[in-house]
Amino acid sequence: MKFAVIGAGSWGTTLASLLSENGHQVKLWAREPEVVTGINSEHRNPFFVSHLLLHDNLVCTGNLNEAIAEAEIALLSIPSGFIRSVIEPYRDTLKSLAGIVNVAKGFERGSGRRVSQVICDVLGIEADSDNDRVACLSGPNLADEVAQKKLGASVIAAPCQELSQQLQESFSNNYFRIYRHSDRTGVELGGTLKNIFAIGAGIVDGLELGDNAKAAYLTRSLHELVRLGTALGGDAQTFYGLAGLGDLMATTSSPLSRNHRLGMALAKGQSLKNFTESTKMVVEGVEAAKIASEWGKKLTLQLPITEELCRVLFEGCPPGIAAANLMGRSLKAETD
Repeated sequence: MKFAVIGAGSWGTTLASLLSENGHQVKLWAREPEVVTGINSEHRNPFFVSHLLLHDNLVCTGNLNEAIAEAEIALLSIPSGFIRSVIEPYRDTLKSLAGIVNVAKGFERGSGRRVSQVICDVLGIEADSDNDRVACLSGPNLADEVAQKKLGASVIAAPCQELSQQLQESFSNNYFRIYRHSDRTGVELGGTLKNIFAIGAGIVDGLELGDNAKAAYLTRSLHELVRLGTALGGDAQTFYGLAGLGDLMATTSSPLSRNHRLGMALAKGQSLKNFTESTKMVVEGVEAAKIASEWGKKLTLQLPITEELCRVLFEGCPPGIAAANLMGRSLKAETD
């Protein structure tokens, strides 16, 4: 198949090379001229996953029209806050494709919409209709490990089951296994909400609170994720699969997770501003925490972990105080 991969960050670059390895024709679009030159001349991305020797057949371009001109499938690997502005000028071309698969995890800034909702809105199609050929790829997929061909699994979810099966076959190989799912809402929410709790997990590790605290934190984080995720339309069972629990386990324990690294930095006294300025990557959990907090207020849900993380991120609350606040909450049943 012919793929246009839009966005040459760590994940977009890794997947573009994987698809090329799997025998597909891939054009990768990058904003930075240095990335285009590096990939085409040296088969390496100089900014992201620079240790990965990319497949010989992978072509990179700085012209988005060129990337999507002959594509059958567009893969979007763009931070959620920028997806609308990037794809709007190309809506007619994208609408004519056989499918679009989003691999970013996050909400749209301001509206709080899931990415598939944003894409459908830009393309002028009704979500979950027969014309909806938008899929999402999510799960415990740390780009660096996939780039190293370490074993992993993820989930493809789309209203169109034919598209899901087609994409499942396109991405799967001997080290990257894809499962299909029909609950696109839940799969998207799982991948988005876990980023919030990864920041908190980094704080737990950075404060050296111990394994008991980490286990308790992860358990209560999953409880909170399911509470908000089901309120926003996801199926509870989805959140106990790869796109929920699986992704939560990976991103809350790995130093490869930028959200976890942010939490560690906050625990050590670094400011959010300094951390974000020092990395080229968007930390999706920051905006997701803000939007999740807003959803919690609208839906009158108790989201204590999310609220404390927002105090740390946006109000300057010391991480140790936030942890103490959670421990000092009124006692209640575990199911509450």
